[in-house]
Amino acid sequence: MRSVFFSFSFDDVFKVNQVRKSGTFSGAYQAGFRDRAEYKKIAKGGEVAVKHWIDSQIRGCSVTCVLIGRGTYNSKWVNYEIQQSIINRMGLLGIYIHKLNDPTKPQDTGFLDPPNPLDKHQVSINGLFGTSYRQASEVYETYTWCTGLLGAIGNDIRDWIEIAASRAGR
Repeated sequence: MRSVFFSFSFDDVFKVNQVRKSGTFSGAYQAGFRDRAEYKKIAKGGEVAVKHWIDSQIRGCSVTCVLIGRGTYNSKWVNYEIQQSIINRMGLLGIYIHKLNDPTKPQDTGFLDPPNPLDKHQVSINGLFGTSYRQASEVYETYTWCTGLLGAIGNDIRDWIEIAASRAGR
């Protein structure tokens, strides 16, 4: 079973918990979800403490799964987590969760997906003619979490995680 680090903005915690409680996760898969209270306690120690905590959470994981809502693109810590995942050559994937219902916020009725935070990051590719760089969003897959019947059929996050791990050689 894979050890997965889940990266998300705490602004989306209600939607994140819907994914978390979908019945898909148990054991090591569930271990990657962080608790807001734990984060707030660590954040009191400042930026260095948060980075150290994130690094310790990522260590030993084979895949980072970025849960993407409307504010994820600009999240300092999500972007740090993506950067560290690339540096550590982990499997990486994104999942749009912005369409999930959140009774604490207006329903997202926009047709466009939010910006993908993987667009902000570069991945080095060693090739025959040297090293080239591509956007992480071109290298790593991004999926959409569906609800209702489509979700029951299409939300195959375990397969998505396995694909990301295999591509990273993990």
